[in-house]
Amino acid sequence: MSSSGSTKSNLTALLQSASTAGDAKFLRFPSETLDRLRRLNEAEIVTLFTPFVPHTPSTPLARDMDPFEPLGRAIPRQVRHVPYRLDNGMTEMHADFLPASGAVVIVICATSNVIAFNKQAFEQQVRFAREVARKITENDSIAGIPVVLLLVDNDVAGQVYANAIPDFPAIVSINDYSTAALANAVRVLFGK
Repeated sequence: MSSSGSTKSNLTALLQSASTAGDAKFLRFPSETLDRLRRLNEAEIVTLFTPFVPHTPSTPLARDMDPFEPLGRAIPRQVRHVPYRLDNGMTEMHADFLPASGAVVIVICATSNVIAFNKQAFEQQVRFAREVARKITENDSIAGIPVVLLLVDNDVAGQVYANAIPDFPAIVSINDYSTAALANAVRVLFGK
């Protein structure tokens, strides 16, 4: 008979060891937004928009797994994980997910490996995030839902990136998008 430790998945083990990985922190976050996010009822869905970006160079994840899938799994609510392509931006498909949302988390990934792959990656992701925010404010039924940016960067430009998006009042920052760092961002956001 195997022990419970050996039946634990690799992903679960990584999530449980994530206490400080990624240096997750609030860059700015209104307390009422945080309170609302943490008090979502069970029926409210968190819509998670994540960019199509390359894996981190040292990832233990399978190459056919979305690098942000562990983020969706770690969120302690029902999650609709919807990837977006940087070159396509927001599509009607993305907009169709918004009316059922109780909160929206948008990942902007500006790590050195992503910027090296696509010099316009940050600007394209910000454009997507602004379009999502605009669609939310135009819809009276969801206009007050929490909208959170998860800014992933791994260099000194992190604060520069945050300053470039003053129109988003709720920003959490992490310095990589490893499984452990993503789990730690969820702990910061949801207090769990």
